[in-house]
Amino acid sequence: MASEAIFHPATGSVQFAIYPDGYDGARIIARIDEEALHDRFHAPEGRDADLVQAYARNADSIDARATARYRENPTRAICLGSEDF
Repeated sequence: MASEAIFHPATGSVQFAIYPDGYDGARIIARIDEEALHDRFHAPEGRDADLVQAYARNADSIDARATARYRENPTRAICLGSEDF
C-alpha cells in the first residue's frame, strides 16, 4: 500500500496511518514529530518532503512503535518523539 504520510505544519510533524488489525480493521492516525525525524532518522533540514521521505524510509520501525503505543492505550493520541526511539 502506498504511504498515506503527509507533513502537518500546524504540529510540526508527519502524520501517518497505521492499521493495527490489518487493512480490514481500524485506520488509526498517528504522528511523529520533526525533531525525532531529524535526530533519530537523519532527515535533512529543509523541505517538508524530506521529512515525509524520512518517515517512509523508516516506516517499519515507526509504525511498529506507533502500533505498540496504540495497544498500550487505544484512547490516547499517538504522537511519537525522539524519546520513543
